[in-house]
Amino acid sequence: MKNILKVVVFVCIANAVSAQQIPLTSQYMFNDYLLNPAIAGSKDYTQFSLSARAQWTGLDGAPQTQFFSAQTKIGDKMGLGGFVYNDETGPIRETGFQLSYAYHLTVSDNSKLSFSLGGMFASHYISKARLRPEEGGDEALNNLKINSSVGDINFGILYYTEKYKVGISSPQILQSKLYSGIEPDENQSNLARHYNLYGEYKFDINDDIAVVPSTLVKYVQGAPIQADINVRGIYKQNYWIGVSYRYNNAVSAMLGLSYRNLSFGYAYDYTLTDMNSYSTGGHEIFLSLKVFKKIEESSKKFD
Repeated sequence: MKNILKVVVFVCIANAVSAQQIPLTSQYMFNDYLLNPAIAGSKDYTQFSLSARAQWTGLDGAPQTQFFSAQTKIGDKMGLGGFVYNDETGPIRETGFQLSYAYHLTVSDNSKLSFSLGGMFASHYISKARLRPEEGGDEALNNLKINSSVGDINFGILYYTEKYKVGISSPQILQSKLYSGIEPDENQSNLARHYNLYGEYKFDINDDIAVVPSTLVKYVQGAPIQADINVRGIYKQNYWIGVSYRYNNAVSAMLGLSYRNLSFGYAYDYTLTDMNSYSTGGHEIFLSLKVFKKIEESSKKFD
């Protein structure tokens, strides 16, 4: 029984440390600070955002994720941002936060280049209460202690104008050690360095309608490259509907609206994997508040 338990726990850890470790969101295009800390300070207002996601609903132990973020512009050339998050999958739970600083350089009258560095801290642990051995009183389970806290650094670069933006970011660049093993000196593992490349362009069809295609390419060592293709239509700057295709993974439908300085969005994910036999799909909601922004400006331009 001890060996079986060790295998189960090792599989949980291996999945956490060898694949995508960054929590998944579908509506990142409305809060791309979660992707790239260089976004902070690129807008002339302070933004507070909250998102909650339930993936693979109907399946016990399916991932659930919550984010709360804030970002603001300081002067003409600086930005500050941060977020806290909670991510749970089965017996594994991760909580953490990021704080970042960005510096913006003027490239031309219409474009800027931003560089950002952020520090992150995360706590990982496996809940013994959610591990159900076939036999009670198992010594391996009683002695199990797999908790870990770790810090690392995130980096981002962003080139942007009013019409388009493209940026690359790399979370967890130090690849800090995450777990020391199920038992001392066993199965050592580290955070994996991620790479995110995101770009979008806004096409103004007429005074009322705009179309914004975007793409996100993600890579982490030890896992295949992942790519999203998105497009959203915007009506009168305050209503949007969109669709996203996550390669070999899922299709998402999105809709939302803005009223004055408030925005709301909803996304439904339909998985394209075998998981759709056990799940009714995923749901995600997004709320945003923009402050220190003139209300009349919000009707001129969609941000």
